[in-house]
Amino acid sequence: MKAKLLGVQPINFTNTQGETINGINIFCAFSDENVEGCRTEKFFLKDGIKLADCKINDTIDISFNMKGKVEMLCKA
Repeated sequence: MKAKLLGVQPINFTNTQGETINGINIFCAFSDENVEGCRTEKFFLKDGIKLADCKINDTIDISFNMKGKVEMLCKA
């Protein structure tokens, strides 16, 4: 999926089960046939999935696994 990278938020917290959650929330805008203009969405990148050389306002390509989780991200 092609999207425009709008924001990045580092995440580091401990959930109610005592597990430490590390990663990054990214905020993106992309085309959606059911939306006039652009749709926006937040995606979680688990620790290990890097933004590489992507910067704010870059067009990125996001790949998802069968469960709908982000598995890869690269500059488009």
